[in-house]
Amino acid sequence: MLNVFLITSLFYVASATTYVTTNSHIEMPIYQKRPLSEQMEMIDILDLGDRPRRQAEPNLHNSASKFLLEVYNEISEDQEPKEVLHQRHKRSLDDDILISNEDRQEIASCNSILTFSSRLKPEELNNELDMHITFNTNDVPVDLSLVQAMLRIYKQPSLVDRRENFTVSVYRKLDNRQDFSYRILGSVNTTSSQRGWLEFNLTDTLRSWLLNKGLQRRNELRISIGDSQLSTFAAGLVTPQASRSSLEPFIVGYFNGPELLVKIQKLRFKRDLEKRRAGGGVPPPPPPPPVDLYRPPQSCERLNFTVDFKELHMHNWVIAPKKFEAYFCGGGCNFPLGTKMNATNHAIVQTLMHLKQPHLPKPCCVPTVLGAITILRYLNEDIIDLTKYQKAVAKECGCH
Repeated sequence: MLNVFLITSLFYVASATTYVTTNSHIEMPIYQKRPLSEQMEMIDILDLGDRPRRQAEPNLHNSASKFLLEVYNEISEDQEPKEVLHQRHKRSLDDDILISNEDRQEIASCNSILTFSSRLKPEELNNELDMHITFNTNDVPVDLSLVQAMLRIYKQPSLVDRRENFTVSVYRKLDNRQDFSYRILGSVNTTSSQRGWLEFNLTDTLRSWLLNKGLQRRNELRISIGDSQLSTFAAGLVTPQASRSSLEPFIVGYFNGPELLVKIQKLRFKRDLEKRRAGGGVPPPPPPPPVDLYRPPQSCERLNFTVDFKELHMHNWVIAPKKFEAYFCGGGCNFPLGTKMNATNHAIVQTLMHLKQPHLPKPCCVPTVLGAITILRYLNEDIIDLTKYQKAVAKECGCH
């Protein structure tokens, strides 16, 4: 219940235009320019700030983007982890199907998913048998804790005429080494006719990159075909393309981050400390109160509360949703409590007590069923993030 209060409060104080439902059930905007500090606080809490302005619609057809778009379209707060029926590594997937039952289990157990697009190493030689790819890990929020990371490489049927078994191996370039030393991370056995995604566990490697992202110029992997003079191209492995193919290699990382309340407490402590230092210990005057155009209905009910990212000037980096309904609960819990008020037995008893002793409080109109919201956004041109905020949408209201 706390998250829905935090979400609506944050968007209310930050928005230039917030839409609420009046007693006549007509949406009307509240135009109230809030202080810049309050707008920035909400942006920082949701990690939506400090993103480059985009002049054109970005390409969402590469494999990393497509995976998270499919996750976004499929996800729901009621989704339960599904049983893993077979081991990871090599899947018999047709073409560009990206989400498996294993993915759904990991998606349900974390609150943030990041995908990292790959780039072909600029100085790679044309006659090189191996594939050298790099990854950008900048701009990942420091308060995210990595649970698991998987590298995905798409394999098409190879160019060899005969059926052949071979091994695809992934190596990590050792940090701060000038002699091109690599350490093997994993291998997958496949065949020349295999079509589908090959997967390699990259959890420890990605965690190391994130911890040391300021100490190295690039995060490089080498992919090779073991015990063979076959090139990765001839073996059917799809390389990163300038046009951003929907089958190019990418990393998917599953993370868990702190709850909104924890982030708010840390951020406000930091901001209060900065204000005291800047003002010589004298707290700044409070902002003006918002214009109160809201008039609660007579009886407890759910009311509209629309959040529009364009109005919040976040549409340049928020991919989806463009807007969403957070809703809120309002109205009185007066005797007699009707069936539409979803009143608890305790609320009924409390109402009777209030009738006999008016100094005792009435029950409150609060969310009784809560839903989640999911925000899909850019961190930079190579990284896309999907974050789930549980218990952030009021789905039903009642007297408690």
